[in-house]
Formats: sequence, structure tokens, C-alpha cells
Amino acid sequence: MSIVLADIVENPYASPSVESRSTPIAATPITKPGSLAIILAGFVLLLAGYFTSNLFLIADLYHIGFGPNGKVIASPLAAAFNTPAQQWMLYVAFAAAFIAGAVMIGSQRFNPMAVVCFVMCPLAGGVYLIASPLRIAQKYAEQVAALYLLVGSCLFCTGATRMFLLYGQNTNGFAPVAVSMMTEAGLALVVGSVVKFWHVPATAIESISDIVVAELNDGAARA
Repeated sequence: MSIVLADIVENPYASPSVESRSTPIAATPITKPGSLAIILAGFVLLLAGYFTSNLFLIADLYHIGFGPNGKVIASPLAAAFNTPAQQWMLYVAFAAAFIAGAVMIGSQRFNPMAVVCFVMCPLAGGVYLIASPLRIAQKYAEQVAALYLLVGSCLFCTGATRMFLLYGQNTNGFAPVAVSMMTEAGLALVVGSVVKFWHVPATAIESISDIVVAELNDGAARA
């Protein structure tokens, strides 16, 4: 009888006969911040490309009067690059720098060490926010990238067309600067979407290409 009671009633003073096993704690995934070097390099390219291409070079190419009382004043770059061909080549180079900087900033996760760049520069903060859906898209990455590609292509085609039509005219206003910004923003969206597509699995890209080919064949058959 005593053996049965000992088995049923637990002795509070007895040492535990079975080793207690602690339940493993699930490791929480740690989000790695974005590369500080890429963000800072992109920040420099973004500012240098934006201001040089959209202010100095556009003012020289379209003869915009940014001086007192709307007076046309040559930029500091006009002394070294005084022909339209040289100025257009320089514009393309700095526009490419802006696009590269925008893609570099938009592709990186938030880094607390670079918070000054996002807070003190609205341009960098805006680029980061605009690229956020494209950067964090996982399940519908290809659809989001396709949307950015469509919007970017529309902006680029509209801006480039307006730049061509305004060139050589007496446009002493903000229109050439606006269309230049539109063209560069569109190209940045296009390049960003291409970079996103580069990281999408090949099966997803093949399914999208099959859909596009099917739509083209359907349109050709109807025509």
C-alpha cells in the first residue's frame, strides 16, 4: 500500500527524477540593414547627377534664364563644354549618374547609419519611399516590377518626346527642367524594375514571358 501511495503522491522535498528539458526558442530572423557604402555612394551620384543635369546642363542647352531678372547666364561647365554635342554627352553622363544613384539607394534596406541622408535630403528620402514596394515585394514581385516598368516607360517616352520638341525653341521657363526630371525618373523606374526582374526566379519570368507572347500572338491573329 505504501508503495502505491508513493507512486501516486508526489513528494515536494524529493529531487526531480527526470531532467527538465527547456523548450527551444525559435530564432527570430534578423533583418540585415542595407549596405552603407552603396547608400552613400548612391547619395553622391544622386545629388551630383540631379543638379548638374537638370540645372546646369539643361540651362545651357535650352538657354534658360536662371540669372537675375531672367537673364541667361552660362553655367561653370560651359567654358569647358561649349558645343551642344559636348553638352548633350555630358548631360547623358550625369543623367546616368542620377539613375545609378537612385537605383542604388532604392535597392538597399534602411540603414540607421544613413538616416541623415534620408531626413536631410528630401530627394533621397523620396527615392527610397518610391522604391519601397519594388524592394520589399516578395510573392507578387513580378507583378510589381511589371507595373514599375510600365509607369517608367510611359514617363520616359513622354519626357524624351517633350525634350525633343522643346529643343531649339525660346522656352524661358521650367518646362525643359520638368521634362528632363520626368525622363530621368522614368529611366530610373525602368532600370529598377529590370534589376528586380533579375532577382525573380526564372520560372516566374518564363510564365510572364509566356503570357506576353500569348497576348502578342492573339493580337496578331486578330489583326
